[in-house]
Amino acid sequence: MNDVFVLDVFVSSGEGKLKESEMRTTVYKRDINRNYVLKSKAARTFFNDVITRYPVLGFSSRGFEDEITAKIGVKECLEHELLMPYPVMVEK
Repeated sequence: MNDVFVLDVFVSSGEGKLKESEMRTTVYKRDINRNYVLKSKAARTFFNDVITRYPVLGFSSRGFEDEITAKIGVKECLEHELLMPYPVMVEK
């Protein structure tokens, strides 16, 4: 089995002490170890598009043309832990 390493890079012009923000994120990554048959057609369409376009990479929900389908899809995928959100980080 291959090891996977992730490197998150943060650039700061301040103290460099990051904390999670309350702002809503739009960046997600698919959890390749989770499977679930989604209930709504919109969510299934969205998730199939995610699998095709971003099989293992992070993506922004703003990159999808149909905003409503993306919002429905993200919500249902998060409920069933098919996606992992990247938190918004802030500093002073």
